[in-house]
Amino acid sequence: MTLAVALDLLADDLAQLEGLLARVCDVEYRVLGGLLEHILSTRGKRVRPLVVLAAGRLFAYRPTTLLPAAAAIELLHTATLVHDDLIDHATARRGRPTLNTLTSGGATVLVGDYLFAQAAAFATATGSIRVVRVCSDVLQTICEGELRQIFSSGDWDQSIADYEAQIAGKTASLFAAAAEIGAILTAAPRSARRRLRAYGHELGMAFQIIDDIFDFTATEEELGKPVGSDLRQGTLTLPALYALRELPAENAITAYLQSSDGTREDLLAEAIQTVRDSPAIARAEQQARQRAACAKRLVAGLPAGPACELLATLAEHAVARRA
Repeated sequence: MTLAVALDLLADDLAQLEGLLARVCDVEYRVLGGLLEHILSTRGKRVRPLVVLAAGRLFAYRPTTLLPAAAAIELLHTATLVHDDLIDHATARRGRPTLNTLTSGGATVLVGDYLFAQAAAFATATGSIRVVRVCSDVLQTICEGELRQIFSSGDWDQSIADYEAQIAGKTASLFAAAAEIGAILTAAPRSARRRLRAYGHELGMAFQIIDDIFDFTATEEELGKPVGSDLRQGTLTLPALYALRELPAENAITAYLQSSDGTREDLLAEAIQTVRDSPAIARAEQQARQRAACAKRLVAGLPAGPACELLATLAEHAVARRA
């Protein structure tokens, strides 16, 4: 199944999802409504709600609860991006200005908080206390993952396990939650719920590793933000960590991380090129492919049919996509 066919399978659900998200912007205070429209119209790939909707078709299909759940997951994700951009002082996302460049830091925080509250409302609308609990748990896990990343900034001695703990928390946990919520709402047996949660984790790990590779290999136009944004923040992702293990103690990456503001741009370009020229990119790609293959093996044990094929397709897309 191609991704286009997969999306066509869920076209009606996705259209209804967009309707639910549009309703979030329908608020009395027009300033807030405008800020929400800016955020929610900067559309991503909707991969996480796709996982909810696909997992939710494996057994008993209940769109009246699945759609609010998918909206909750997308709003959780969007809220974390709003806060991330403020923390990172990012100026662009998906080719558009970030919210923190359009308004104050305080207002940006509050808009992110508002989105979290809306996510909670949608989770509650499913009528499942278990779904609400999964959403609560995953938000805590995301915060821990982000804090791990913040406090490891500039630490080139961190291990691959440290990196994996960061992305498991900040990214893979939400994919795992999306798959688990779909399983809960489709009345999947316990074994299938565990399998789907593990699938979501592996999918999310693959997805984040590929994103981290793109930060070195894609163009600014493709990324919709400056190349090397992670290194600019002192964040060492898998390609950089792999490269550091092949380089002498004094190298372009550590030189950049230790540099003064006056020389950072030249050193950043050199550090990026150093990673590009090393075997690190290929090693990171291999790691992402292994994660995606594991995700596919996990769904192979689920009931055969279009929903199962769609989940496998999402795993393939995670590593085959372009920035």
